[in-house]
Amino acid sequence: MVKKGVIRGFSGSWHSGIASLTVEHEDGTVVDIPCDNAYTVRALDAAFGDVITAGHSVNQESIVGEEIYYSYDEMGLLLGGFTPASEASPELLEHYENLEVTA
Repeated sequence: MVKKGVIRGFSGSWHSGIASLTVEHEDGTVVDIPCDNAYTVRALDAAFGDVITAGHSVNQESIVGEEIYYSYDEMGLLLGGFTPASEASPELLEHYENLEVTA
């Protein structure tokens, strides 16, 4: 299932390998999405730039406020992937809109 929201933050420790991407949905609910720290940071950097900073830190200013479409992995436990809303394909938008209608 594809969801849509605005990034509100990212937290984690590069030692643990686990992180959390905080997203606010359109209805105001805020969720912390568990994710793989290294892969997610790299994906955020590729999507928005200027994310990775010295000392294995994340530049929050470069991601907070960014709107994304995202989904969980096949088990529904971790972030499976995301797409910046500005880069969403017509197929992704149609899929999301169809989910909204049937929900």
